[in-house]
Amino acid sequence: MIAAIYSRKSKFSEKGESVENQIEMCKEYLRRNYSKVEDIRIYEDEGFSGGNINRPEFKKLLIDAKKNKFNVLICYRLDRISRNVADFSNTIEELQKHNIDFVSIKEQFDTSSPMGRAMMNIAAVFAQLERETIAERIKDNMLELAKTGRWLGGTPPLGYKSEAVEYSNQYGKDKKMFKLSIVPEEIETVKLIYKLYLEKRGFASVATHMCKNKYKGKNGGEFSRATVEQIIINPVYCISDENIFKWFKEQDTTTYGVPDGMHGLMVYNKRKESGKKPNSIDQWIVSIGRHEGIIPSDMWIKCQDILRENKAKTSPRSGTGNKFLLSGMVVCGECGSGMASWSHYNQKRNFMERYYRCNLKNRASNRCSNKMLNAYKAEEYIENYLLGLDIGSLISTYNEKDKPKADKDSIVKKLSKLKKQVDDNNKIIKGLVRKLALEENIELIQTLKEEIGDTKIENNELQKQITELTNSIEDYEVKEDFVKMIEEALVNFKKFYKLVDVDSKRILIKSLVKNIIWHGENETLEINPLISNKSTPQGIVRRRNY
Repeated sequence: MIAAIYSRKSKFSEKGESVENQIEMCKEYLRRNYSKVEDIRIYEDEGFSGGNINRPEFKKLLIDAKKNKFNVLICYRLDRISRNVADFSNTIEELQKHNIDFVSIKEQFDTSSPMGRAMMNIAAVFAQLERETIAERIKDNMLELAKTGRWLGGTPPLGYKSEAVEYSNQYGKDKKMFKLSIVPEEIETVKLIYKLYLEKRGFASVATHMCKNKYKGKNGGEFSRATVEQIIINPVYCISDENIFKWFKEQDTTTYGVPDGMHGLMVYNKRKESGKKPNSIDQWIVSIGRHEGIIPSDMWIKCQDILRENKAKTSPRSGTGNKFLLSGMVVCGECGSGMASWSHYNQKRNFMERYYRCNLKNRASNRCSNKMLNAYKAEEYIENYLLGLDIGSLISTYNEKDKPKADKDSIVKKLSKLKKQVDDNNKIIKGLVRKLALEENIELIQTLKEEIGDTKIENNELQKQITELTNSIEDYEVKEDFVKMIEEALVNFKKFYKLVDVDSKRILIKSLVKNIIWHGENETLEINPLISNKSTPQGIVRRRNY
């Protein structure tokens, strides 16, 4: 019988049960309740939330479950698996599909009984309820933080830096908080961006001006459409007054503080709990910051109005990215920037010209000289290349590059031999222990103890080798799964490519290709397959998402 232990903790801290403690309690439970456990597989995620299953070790656990690599899964507490009812139910269903029992030692639930299964589903509901309660508490904390107007950390916006401020709390205890303070040379760049946006009325045109004139962003990067947009929509720059508070209240935004016509604004609860997806503006909490504002409210609101007008218009370029098969995959071989789609209808030839062009060159032609890439020729070349690709040669190149020191069969044989040696040593130890219990000669007792100690030391060394070899076999299996995935992707590509639309074709290409680098000087396309270890060049300006 093989047991698996899963432990999880959402934060790296000393509070709560650590993953190590969880594992030890699970091991102790196994010792008391399962006498025939031959091996224990441990999966531990630290620093991951239970709100979803996007956790590396948990994903590995599910893969191993499908391969029937263990018979029972044990965790310290139910919510270590998931705080989401749907995710939890799906996990239990997957385990049951492969005849794997599940035990939660804290709640004493066991899926081997109908009552245990019913009780676990009930407990899962309460786990999700607890998660939603935590989310409410987080929002309440945000409301309290909003009253302070402090900077909560992270990279400060362009024009500001983070500055520590000492203060005494209501109990007279010395505390520290952070606020934003102006960086003079950067703040002038921000003012220029707002001025240009009112004139040019477009993020891309402002970014082009900034690139051509060699203005730099916060960390020395180039300005792109996206970075200009983030600056324009950020309320942190706006001077607080009654006008801006009225505007936010019209958006159903929660506001705190008394506007003073001097300080800027701070926004809390801007993103969802995961930190990845943004909340809608009616979920924001806007308060008076401790920093100086620089953009008058009427100017900031006018910029938002322009943005809304632009979004309401139907752009003649809208959706052109969908016509380009290689969108998001082509990289400039000269400067490393992404290459975006460009099209133009040639009335004289009655022909739609389509190209991929370097984002940096598009915004600052004096900073990159790479030629545009003919989209028709590039797409035809990529199609023919992949349709004629021989998976055997691709895989053999990959295998040769990552060729291990020993083949899998020899590792399995060596592993079996080591395990047998450990078992033999354990039998020797048991025999010596029995002999020791009956022996009265002090010198012989000492000799037996030394022999037992030496054998245990040998077993420890053997166990280390066993662990290394087991990891090697798992690496083989991961590699085999990856190769199988690439093989399946190529089969699907050749089977379906001619039958599907452009979007589906793009997905099929991305299942095989990591990136495509265009070297305009010698007019060559460098195709880096997904199976390649070569990394994408570090781009300067990335393409926009169409």
